[in-house]
Amino acid sequence: MKIFHRLLFLLCILCSTAALAQTDSSFLTKTVGNLKATYGAKPVEKVYLHLDKPNYIPGDTLWFKSYTVVGKTHALSALSGVLYVELISPRDSIVKRIVLRLTSGIALGDFALSGKLTPGNYNIRAYTAWMRNAGPDYFYNQRVNIGGISPGELAAPAAKLNPDVQFFPEGGEMVNGVRSKIAFKAVSQNGSGENIKGSIIDNEGTAVAEFESAHAGMGIFALLPQAGKAYSAKITLADGRAFTAPLPKALDAGYVLTVNNTRKDSLFIKVATNGQQFQAKQNTAFYLVGQSGGEVYYTAAGTLKTPVFGAGIDKRRFPSGIVQFTLFADGQPVNGRIVFVQSDDTLKMTLSSSVKTYAARSPVKLDFVAKNDANEPVAGSFSVAVINESRVGADENVEGSIFSHLLLTSDLKGYIEKPNYYFTNTTDAKRAELDILMLTQGYRRFEWKQILTAPDTRIVNQPEQSLTLEGTIKTTGGGIVPNGKLMLTATRENTVLDTVTDATGNFKFTNLQLSDTAKIVLQARKQNDGKRVAIYVKEPEYPNIIKSNAQEAANNDLSAEALRNSYAAYQNQLHNDSLKYGKQLSQVNITEKKLDKGDPYGAKRNVAGRTYNMKQYLGFPSMREVILNALIGYKMVGDVLIKAGKTGGPTDIFLDGSLVSVDNLYAYLPSEIESFKTGDVGDVQEAQIQKAYIVITTKRRAGTDTTVLKQVTITAKKAKKNVVTRSSNLHGAGNADQVLMGDQIGANCVNVSDCLRNKIFGVTFKQDGTPVNSRGGDMLIEVDGNRMPGSELNNINANDINSIEVLRSTFSKSIYGSDIGGGLLIITMKQGSERKFVTSESPTGLITYPFKGFYKARTYYTPKYTTANKNGGVLDLRSGIYWKPDVLTGKDGKATFDYFNADTKGTYRVVIEGIDDEGNLGRQVYRYKVE
Repeated sequence: MKIFHRLLFLLCILCSTAALAQTDSSFLTKTVGNLKATYGAKPVEKVYLHLDKPNYIPGDTLWFKSYTVVGKTHALSALSGVLYVELISPRDSIVKRIVLRLTSGIALGDFALSGKLTPGNYNIRAYTAWMRNAGPDYFYNQRVNIGGISPGELAAPAAKLNPDVQFFPEGGEMVNGVRSKIAFKAVSQNGSGENIKGSIIDNEGTAVAEFESAHAGMGIFALLPQAGKAYSAKITLADGRAFTAPLPKALDAGYVLTVNNTRKDSLFIKVATNGQQFQAKQNTAFYLVGQSGGEVYYTAAGTLKTPVFGAGIDKRRFPSGIVQFTLFADGQPVNGRIVFVQSDDTLKMTLSSSVKTYAARSPVKLDFVAKNDANEPVAGSFSVAVINESRVGADENVEGSIFSHLLLTSDLKGYIEKPNYYFTNTTDAKRAELDILMLTQGYRRFEWKQILTAPDTRIVNQPEQSLTLEGTIKTTGGGIVPNGKLMLTATRENTVLDTVTDATGNFKFTNLQLSDTAKIVLQARKQNDGKRVAIYVKEPEYPNIIKSNAQEAANNDLSAEALRNSYAAYQNQLHNDSLKYGKQLSQVNITEKKLDKGDPYGAKRNVAGRTYNMKQYLGFPSMREVILNALIGYKMVGDVLIKAGKTGGPTDIFLDGSLVSVDNLYAYLPSEIESFKTGDVGDVQEAQIQKAYIVITTKRRAGTDTTVLKQVTITAKKAKKNVVTRSSNLHGAGNADQVLMGDQIGANCVNVSDCLRNKIFGVTFKQDGTPVNSRGGDMLIEVDGNRMPGSELNNINANDINSIEVLRSTFSKSIYGSDIGGGLLIITMKQGSERKFVTSESPTGLITYPFKGFYKARTYYTPKYTTANKNGGVLDLRSGIYWKPDVLTGKDGKATFDYFNADTKGTYRVVIEGIDDEGNLGRQVYRYKVE
């Protein structure tokens, strides 16, 4: 059989060679030239962010390094100098946006995650102005879990709906009389893939094919459609439910383009037609083009002399990534197929250490070497992240990687479930599943029809090398002010700039190198130095957020156990925060003595159904050993903890309310645990506990050690009441439906509306910041007596606000008449800052503007342990162990970095990613034990 396939492979190559010799190549010359010109005018820019951890809890800091690359070689980009990075909430709203300065394609950044963030799946989006030409589908997008998911949210929905099942004929169409591969994809109601199986039935009820999904609800089957017949799929779900779905209608005449990507060294391409198409188009020309990243790597021109054309192509001629093959006939694209080529052109990276097993707080030194595919050392830029994998609950299939993003998802539209699955421990089966993904996912970097006649060089957004500030000057009557004079002053930045308006009254300051906390003052004059002009600052325009209905699918990306663990950590943090920031009480003196309970069970024996004193287990190295070696009647059978006895059987372990495995407990010290207890089936009347169980509570969850009460003195002083002064409120200062003082608003908000959400009763906020009265109507704002649209709210610096008075009731609004619509927010600025915000309509020729400049990344703190502090102090319970975004290799390809482990035991994972000076990508994962 192998000999037969090789002969067929060679025969097809000979046939294709003969066809090529008989065809005019002018069409190919023009088409390839137009494609090259298009990409020459609009090179593709991509962004990838290496994150320090796969998931977080509120109160954490999310650290990242951005790699911005351009063109087919993925070289670090010098095209753009400005990068926008956004944290987007589960409800598709901007939580925070920062602007970063790109230096040779590299930028460092971080997000300080508020302790009040709602748990859920957030999205990190990054893009340059140049990338906006391709649209938000091609921005960097990575979902991250913050705070886990409440166990209740993991429950399956009560009403089960049938998944959405779509069918994708290879090449684009089914043609009667031509055998085709048909891919399918089943997507459940929560947006994730759902495994299905079934059979293909024709309109006479005859089964002609069987199918079953292979991965993430996707699969493939072969079908030979016949003229006059229609086909449908009889689908069976895992729970036994069944339904039918129609297949696309087959064409009576046409072409079928197929690609065999199973061989490691070559691709086999076949073009086939049916009898009707062959008779109509015999001896006409057809063309085949294979391109990747705008570079054409393969072309073929042939004459239709037989119904089948085949060609074998060496994979080494393509770079790693997506290759698009397009069949042209009659001067138009008629079929398309994308394939993923995994060439041996990525970096060969190694991490090594002389030590394989470490102790807590011990120093770690890792040696790093990077080489190219020719085994030559390379200079490059890399970043390294170390976590305690046993505590973070990482799933490498879900995480983004430099491979999965720059080579795969950045060129595809739509949500891809667990993209790094195809790059982790790759096998022939995974490569086949990746090929099915190529059949079901759309590639839309460009449209052939747009560039067949001429190159598509249309550009809407120019690349940004620096920040700009634009606007216009108008007279009090709304007239333009040509040749007007402007001065920009940024005192903190020690910057003074001037410019003049053009003939239409517009101005533009370029090459601004200001920070994100900069406050600038704009002063305008007419050409004759007249001051009676109004300054209008053009607000930055940011791309819209693509509303996602696949949010629930992200829940399924993480395992239920990982989500529960993350949620438990979040609940612990909330408890600690309540202790730290809770309301103070009046002075109270509490005195108590320690109660000596002794050993209620005698001889330190552990009896099921009891609560145990943790002090007797402090000598054990981890809670895993406590469970397996201190409890009577428990043992491991495979991966399951079994309790002996009539009421025994499989045993669930609950850690702070979350279901965990025995191995998870290896990462927890007995000194971290407040208490644990065991129980049998029926002890607790909860649906969640249906087995024998062990319940463990950490000190972090408990918040304090309740077994020892010492004398405590809690003292509170009466808070000084803040008084509203200098208000423009017509009812009088402080007479409003609600009053918020400046210290109640919150600091460090990107937008004031973010600070005010859920703090003003009956008021919501639009995306642009406009307050909306729940009783109806948009509200206005009045800043120090200057009334303006509500959309101006986010131009105010929250730190400069002294008070906000809310007027939303009928009575409160009555004194103002109908002028204020849905109501009014009266904002009084702090003393001395009245002029920091001036309405653009104010004809004083002066405005203070909060400029959104470059964010300066903070420095990651890494503890250092010496002989003096190695064995004492507070327990180091970090899950994020180390983050170093600036690992650089020289010409020898080598680098070294060192850090200290935490007190937590378990499997530590080191991930290093980066890119060399030639644009070659690399990623390496290294693991070691801390015992």
